[in-house]
Amino acid sequence: MNDNIHLKKYLTKESIHSGAPHKVLDKCKNFDFFIVIPCYNEYDYLFKTLDSINKQNPLLLEKTLVVIVINNSVKSNSNVKHNNEKTYDKLIGLNYSFEFVSIDCFSTETSFKDELAGVGLARKVGMDFSLKFIKDLNSIICSLDADTIIDENYLDSIYNNFKKDKMNAAVVNFKHQNSSNSIIEEGIRKYESILKKIAENIEKTGSPYGYVSMGSTIVCNAKAYVAIGGMNTKKATEDFYFLQSLAKHTKVHRIKNVLVFPSSRGENRVYLGTGFRMDEYLKNKSFKNLNFTQDSYTEIKKILDIINLYWNDNSDLILKKLTCNLNKKSMNFLLNKNICNVLEKFKVNAKSKRQFILFFNQWFDALTIMKFLKDQN
Repeated sequence: MNDNIHLKKYLTKESIHSGAPHKVLDKCKNFDFFIVIPCYNEYDYLFKTLDSINKQNPLLLEKTLVVIVINNSVKSNSNVKHNNEKTYDKLIGLNYSFEFVSIDCFSTETSFKDELAGVGLARKVGMDFSLKFIKDLNSIICSLDADTIIDENYLDSIYNNFKKDKMNAAVVNFKHQNSSNSIIEEGIRKYESILKKIAENIEKTGSPYGYVSMGSTIVCNAKAYVAIGGMNTKKATEDFYFLQSLAKHTKVHRIKNVLVFPSSRGENRVYLGTGFRMDEYLKNKSFKNLNFTQDSYTEIKKILDIINLYWNDNSDLILKKLTCNLNKKSMNFLLNKNICNVLEKFKVNAKSKRQFILFFNQWFDALTIMKFLKDQN
């Protein structure tokens, strides 16, 4: 009952109603799965993505709604606007084995305001639209990109994993598509390996943020989506912050099957996105701010182990244990983050060990961990 109240509240106060769907869906029709695809200047890629969706288990496709948000800002150049218009015109004339709706956020009347336009807003528009057609709060929302191919077992694997492990949120394993450019091919394999190694090392520390943040790999149910206030509207790194919010609320599982094949193209459109990193590699044959020492992860593990062991002791003792076991950089980082006040606050508000650890991990979150790792170098 409370879940339905939260859904109603979200739809009323936090949901974004933007753009115009190309057709009116029957409000009585509900779906178990949603695949949300932001589409910006993707005429050459989107239809390959949709073809890969069309190869999914037919029984699951019958329960799936694909939501494509074709978008640009008011100030986007004419080439982008023409590409989006061409994509829309072709798309609405096609038929697939799944139900789909194309949301027009590219026309003069429906374009995003320049200060808000970006992939975060496009994802949010599609995800919020999906909420109107969920079967229930266990309905699964999948985040994809318009240049990403999915394995034919994508929906099957997600459905089975969510059902078996009673998941609320997950990231699926990925492998970038091959590139005909030998330097980009070399770079994408290195980049992919680095991202997965960082996630693995963070997971080994005991932190709940041990996953790769990539928009095309995110899956969550409607209940978790609503609980964290939905997708953010950041122009870039929206996936990082969305997953961080999910991880603060529920466990983000890792589905080990390689189900998603993102593009490896070197287009520098989003800061710190894959295209940005490939452009960086083309210029420098290296990546900045991604090489962290093993000692850095060891320091994180020490912090989390001490909190786990001594959470019930007074703050001075916890602080003493941290000081005795950490290097100077680590301790200075924590002191600069007001660790003393933070521990005192948690001591007052936490009613159990589980709650204390939860509070600490919400404070020592994914962003803080990345800052910590960079500070150690």
